[in-house]
Amino acid sequence: MPGVDLVLLHAPSVYDFRKQPAMYGPISDVVPSTPVFEMYPLGFVSMVGYLEQNGYSARIVNLAVRMLKDPRFDVEKFLSKLEAQVYGFDLHWLAHAAGSLDLAEVVKEHHPDAPVLLGGLSSTYFHEEIIEHFPQVDYVLRGDTTEKPLLDLMNHVEAGREPEKVENLTWRSSDGRKRVNPLSFVPTEMDDMWIDYGEVMRMVLKHRDLDSTLPYESFMDYPFTAVLTCKGCAYNCITCGGSCYAFRNFFGRDGPAFKSPEKLVEEMRIISEYFKAPMFLIGDLRQGGRRWAEAVLDGIKESELDNTITYELFDMVPKDWMKKIAGSTDSWTLEISPESHDDSIRRIMGKPYTSETMEKTIRSALNHGAKKLDIYFMVGLSGQTSTSALESVEYARRLYEKMGDNEKIYCFTSPMAPFLDPGSKIYENPERYGFTKLYHTLREHKEALYQPSWKLYLSYNTQWMTRDEVAEATYEAMIRMNRLKVDMGVTDQGHGETVQAGLEMARDIMRKIDVIIATTSDPSQRQARYQELKAEIDDAKRSTGVAKRELRMPGLAGIRVKGALKFLLKYLRGS
Repeated sequence: MPGVDLVLLHAPSVYDFRKQPAMYGPISDVVPSTPVFEMYPLGFVSMVGYLEQNGYSARIVNLAVRMLKDPRFDVEKFLSKLEAQVYGFDLHWLAHAAGSLDLAEVVKEHHPDAPVLLGGLSSTYFHEEIIEHFPQVDYVLRGDTTEKPLLDLMNHVEAGREPEKVENLTWRSSDGRKRVNPLSFVPTEMDDMWIDYGEVMRMVLKHRDLDSTLPYESFMDYPFTAVLTCKGCAYNCITCGGSCYAFRNFFGRDGPAFKSPEKLVEEMRIISEYFKAPMFLIGDLRQGGRRWAEAVLDGIKESELDNTITYELFDMVPKDWMKKIAGSTDSWTLEISPESHDDSIRRIMGKPYTSETMEKTIRSALNHGAKKLDIYFMVGLSGQTSTSALESVEYARRLYEKMGDNEKIYCFTSPMAPFLDPGSKIYENPERYGFTKLYHTLREHKEALYQPSWKLYLSYNTQWMTRDEVAEATYEAMIRMNRLKVDMGVTDQGHGETVQAGLEMARDIMRKIDVIIATTSDPSQRQARYQELKAEIDDAKRSTGVAKRELRMPGLAGIRVKGALKFLLKYLRGS
């Protein structure tokens, strides 16, 4: 394999998940990726593009996708032959605490003289622990925007200089000391940091390696693209590590920074050139103010994009704004996350609206031609009991009835998260919100991911629910929600039966694991008994994975042949 200056590697949640018997459960059921979280962050694409524009060669290798697609893929052999000046891993969310750090160790074993770099919000939060206790990592680039500090770091590495002046960098000096440079690069202008999916296509052609560049395993079957509308957030959901509170206190950002409407729409237009695929605009557009948001919608309308566009709502919208959304494109959907049917719980969680105003927004969206509405509930919230979690399903039934059993509405429920987000309000002040935090250090979170059941990943109890109760209520709520969607005609009978069988199988395996833990004290015997369950675990994963079909947006999705051929001709001509 030809060498590059930087390779960005995306690890699975746990290495090696193919050998380890683990019931990952429903922790990834409401995102496109599988339970090994194989979707790499969007920042990978912008960082590679930025380095390439500045004279460096860089590529992305999605190790998680390679491992999912080929059970015989030899990770260590591949990494031993991979040549790069610097090796980078993302540690954005804590779900990658085990995989990223373990594979960083593998890289260091095979390339001891090459520096290993980590980046992302979780690595930012735990930057000092990483440098002090994980010798396989040489550098941590902190913050939410690292393209320019990364370029500066690459210049220092190439020149053989220690990076004493590189902004946002935590590092280990040649004498082994921890060094923490100021977190001073927090840009408010975002137009230089944009996502060009053409960069991904260039990598495929240059390295003749499609699988390594795929954003997630099923991307070629159903491409789903995302566009960042801003960095930071104006809202304060108490569980979110990307909230205003978290950004201000740990990531150096006082408020959201936005791309210009022109640049944002240009990104969308380029995506549309290559993909007939749904686009998800990450973040409520109204965070940028009415004038900015209207300029984005006007630009989308003028571009005449024929992709389905998903708009995210953090608060409910008046009728005139819904009309503006509807006028931007023919095919559009909405995502709303009320988390609970209970207004009092929703207020605690930081959501600034009531069920009544949400219902008005849903009705308005349907009246204005929305193709689909995804409504997300959660289990394990502050103030929520098992009974309350199940009542959210009953609320969903009433919601369907109020909306005339409209099949465009898709309700989902899932556990709140495997881990409390570091930097969130609830992570920093758990007792205030009725939580007990079970894991505190990065190492503790890493070790939790080796447990055989997702229930044991959960990093919290609440004063209303134990971990056991959270897990049991989650499965019961999901089973009931699945039945409800069959009753309402949202999903067909056969699909619903397959999903229900998978959920019941997964719950049964979780309970069997509980019995093994309670009755077997010897670690080797435990592991042997877990291994006996592996076939059942794999069957359950396949059955519950079928439910992801409900996340898909309406309309066809695929690669535009004309756009791909046009790009190929440009590439071959060297332009």
